[in-house]
Amino acid sequence: MIPTALALAAPLLAPLALLGTRAVVPAGGGLPPLDVQVDLVGAVVEAGGARVPIGLDRAQLPAESEVSVEAIAIGKDRHVVHVRVPAKDSDAGGLAWEALVAPGRPEPVFAGLTGPVAGDPGERTGQAVQIVPNGATAFVLVGDVREDLRICGQTATLLDPRALYPATLDLRPATVQRLGSDQRAGATPIAAKDRGPTADVPLARLLVARGSSVPGSRGAELTDGDPRTAWTEQRPGAGQGEFVVMAAPREVPIARMQVVASPPGGGAPNGAAPSAFYLVTNTRTFHVTFPADPWPTPGEAFEIAFPEPIEASCVALVLDTAYSRGRPHPDVGVAELVAYSEFDAPGATLDDVAGKLSTDRGVAAAQVLERGGPAALAAVAKAYDALDARGRALAMDVAASHERCDEAVPVLARGLCEPEGQAPRRAREKLLRCKEAAPELARELRDDQGRRACLAPILATLAPDQALGPIADAMGATSEADRATREALRGAFAQALRTAPPGPLAALLGDGHRSPASRLEVMRAAGSRVTEAAVETGAAAAALLGGGAPMRTRYLVLGPLAELARSGDHGAAARIADAVAHDGDWPVRARAAELAARLPEAEAALAAAAGDPEPRVREAALSALVPAPTVDGARAAVGVLGKDAWWFVRVQAVQVLAGAPASGPADDALGKALADRSPRVRGSAILALARRRASSWRDAVRDRLDDRDEDVNVRAEAASALGAMCDTRAVDRLTDLARTLGGRETDEGAQQIGLGALIGLAAMQPRDLRDRIAPLVAAGAPASVRAAAHRALTARAMCP
Repeated sequence: MIPTALALAAPLLAPLALLGTRAVVPAGGGLPPLDVQVDLVGAVVEAGGARVPIGLDRAQLPAESEVSVEAIAIGKDRHVVHVRVPAKDSDAGGLAWEALVAPGRPEPVFAGLTGPVAGDPGERTGQAVQIVPNGATAFVLVGDVREDLRICGQTATLLDPRALYPATLDLRPATVQRLGSDQRAGATPIAAKDRGPTADVPLARLLVARGSSVPGSRGAELTDGDPRTAWTEQRPGAGQGEFVVMAAPREVPIARMQVVASPPGGGAPNGAAPSAFYLVTNTRTFHVTFPADPWPTPGEAFEIAFPEPIEASCVALVLDTAYSRGRPHPDVGVAELVAYSEFDAPGATLDDVAGKLSTDRGVAAAQVLERGGPAALAAVAKAYDALDARGRALAMDVAASHERCDEAVPVLARGLCEPEGQAPRRAREKLLRCKEAAPELARELRDDQGRRACLAPILATLAPDQALGPIADAMGATSEADRATREALRGAFAQALRTAPPGPLAALLGDGHRSPASRLEVMRAAGSRVTEAAVETGAAAAALLGGGAPMRTRYLVLGPLAELARSGDHGAAARIADAVAHDGDWPVRARAAELAARLPEAEAALAAAAGDPEPRVREAALSALVPAPTVDGARAAVGVLGKDAWWFVRVQAVQVLAGAPASGPADDALGKALADRSPRVRGSAILALARRRASSWRDAVRDRLDDRDEDVNVRAEAASALGAMCDTRAVDRLTDLARTLGGRETDEGAQQIGLGALIGLAAMQPRDLRDRIAPLVAAGAPASVRAAAHRALTARAMCP
């Protein structure tokens, strides 16, 4: 008869047996002999005339040397044979096919795959066979295994174990001590001491149950902070070997624990307390005993003081013996197990722990605070300003671990906006995973002016649909002097608007209660999308421009008006034209002129603005006329070119005339500009004449080329222009100048003129061009010169 509680070894490894493919069991205990042999070729186990298929694919079958067939004495002079066929290349705890074969039985007691066979890595499940020596005999167990549920330090732990009973040769549920005899013998003994009617309240809950041997129970009652709930083993007998596995913060040394065995107010009628249990980490085992039966003193706390603090990420409570109080099958359990860190000194608070985030115990402090609940978040917020960069990064870990991420937003927002360190990255990672944070982020954005620039982009990314209104409010409430923040807010608004439908923008612009500053910033941030809310944009612009609007407003509203005008809004175009002609501040007139290009409604205003008193307005107006010069615009450019005092205005006049319709006055004005006092104007005029093919001015351009006192850039432009003007009389001169490119001693100016000459020759493409520039393609010429010469030879001719 197998005892109710088996003293078994825990590790679920392959049984210690001689490898081989055959075992013979002698007759005994009323059973016949049995010959068992593994046939890998046939993929079967032959046992007493029966053939049991091996449940592995043929590709998984191993070499014979890896197969084990072991005869096991189980008591009552009886034996069974354990067959193990590991899958090819599988480790000791990996996939295998195993069988238990008994004499006199036509079917195996057990046959099937063992090891991790189902589920994802880290959560795989399966079955295991365990052979536990017991003197001259052995106990044979079969049970389930789970990768995510095992006693700390074990590769696997048997769950729902069934034992092979010698008398009946069948598997039945059994109570099993999962710790091996060596582990139990080496455990450090600790006598728990009575500490009074209640357990001390810890600063944080350091132990969290994550699994139990009891089916359907995670063991949460053991660590839930409520001693009125109790975890019980729910097994036959006294529950030896039943366990709860708990997670613990590895970086936090645990100096002591307190255990409450009997719930306050009394436990279940059949309840009982353990007389001893084990506490197991990955590296240590402790055997804890009670001085007396704690069940008659409900709620009583007993302290477990460790010889030195333990640091472990895994702690398991494993039941041993029990105070059964005469009951054959008591419900043995524990109400609460509480761990205390080094920070749990008398009178200590979470504020004290938060203050240590910047010390060498900062990581431990953070892990305590992560488990400290709402009070820990408040403590971190209070200590934050006094923390260094490392402490603030750890504070983000604490905030990120808070159960409700929206409640952590005020702390996360502070970290997000740090100028350096790891805090911004950690805060951002958490916030981007917290959709519930959007309303609180919006509140922070409205209330905290100093952090708006960093909060707005994260809100726009996290919840674009909820970000537009709060960012618009923030833009309106931000000082005009804070240009960097306004720019960041506009960028965030534009980002959020990319995925928004047209409706919200129209609502924001049409909101009469919204401040003018807010609506202006919304229009600027919206960019081309203001056209989706054309009516509201026009109305908002009109409201902003009315009643003596300041220059800044008049200047900035021109951008949205230009977007409307380019989409065909005549009213917006008329407002821009009016600003060109009549605004009292020249920066506004200049900006309006820049935006008026290609607007038919503004052509007359632009031509008139070529005579504006301010040179920058004249420059902007002429520049706007360049893409499509009008007759009035060309006439104005002729006047400017002849008399304006500013060279940059005259250059823009040249650009207008370069594209103006063919006319004698335009060519004459450009020709006269060849004598302009500014080399930039002269050079621009030369290129304009070339573009217009004004052949009557070839001689004047040739004079600019040959004038050694002329600016080098102007001479180079003249050389290239002669080609565009098809001046065949200049071919020889251009050839001489181009050949200077190959000279080693040619100065930079001559090189520039020579390159202009080569461009001119390329435009005319004389028939003997290859001969003319042969020195430039010769092997001795510089590589850049050869490349330019080859491009000239393949260029498209511009002249008939």
